[in-house]
Amino acid sequence: MPFRTGGDQAVRELLLEHLGKVRATVETMAEGVNALLAGRPQEELAVLARETHLREGQADAVRREAEQALVRGALVAGRRRTLLTLIDGTDRLANAAEAVMDYVTLQGVNIPELLHPLVAEIVAVTQAQLQDVQACVAALLAGSAEAERLAEAVEHAEGRVDDLERRALTRLFATDLPLAEKLLIRDFLAMLVEISDRAEDLIDLVLIVLAARPE
Repeated sequence: MPFRTGGDQAVRELLLEHLGKVRATVETMAEGVNALLAGRPQEELAVLARETHLREGQADAVRREAEQALVRGALVAGRRRTLLTLIDGTDRLANAAEAVMDYVTLQGVNIPELLHPLVAEIVAVTQAQLQDVQACVAALLAGSAEAERLAEAVEHAEGRVDDLERRALTRLFATDLPLAEKLLIRDFLAMLVEISDRAEDLIDLVLIVLAARPE
């Protein structure tokens, strides 16, 4: 899906800018979750939640600009539809990151220490996965064969995150914590891994585009 004309290049730049804003949202969320694990005060977590919300808003603004550029442009309908779906899938990553920090601050989640290593690894794998998502979409837009390898890396990361979530849940429900607290933490974990799930959904679209591309 290479972009060659001036108008196409402008759309490509907006798509890449949007990706960068989405990744920045996830990075700020990761900082917030790591602060939670480090036992930082609620006031600091609230600041990071607001920063995550701000970055998600910046991603939304670029998304709207990109969508408007696509609607105004001269791309064929099928290609325009694919790119709009790509933007929407990317934006859902930022929405999921924002939801994690909202949950942390509103619910006052407290993660038991025995889960810290697994949660920290989920965050780290998700951050690396988002880096691969960004590179994969950039490669797709440039018409590079590297997109397929990067898509495989994103899918592998999603499997790793699923495994870490299962292990975390097993540890969680083996504790003597009150059931209400276990359910609160379980829901936090589900929201955290949702980012990786949505990244895989986005990459599924990339793979569809790659499969339809002429040899």
